[in-house]
Amino acid sequence: MAGNIKSMITVRLFGLLSTYGGPMRFEVEAVTVRDALRHAAEMGVDKRLVNGALIFVNGQQLTGITRLRRRLCGGDELALLLPTGGG
Repeated sequence: MAGNIKSMITVRLFGLLSTYGGPMRFEVEAVTVRDALRHAAEMGVDKRLVNGALIFVNGQQLTGITRLRRRLCGGDELALLLPTGGG
């Protein structure tokens, strides 16, 4: 099916994810954000940290319940950033 063709995308980790989550930048083949996150976990990125991360594709933040179903295209950059707090 043409709609399920995997594309090579770049995954970048920022903040604590880059410290504890595995490599800071890598490439994976994925159809959706969910696929890319699954591959990130296979590469050693802590799945618990990813679940709490802010997700950006090509600099635009994805929100809402459908963000994991967002389709990816070749050359897309998926960036993950843990929100921080302080006081």
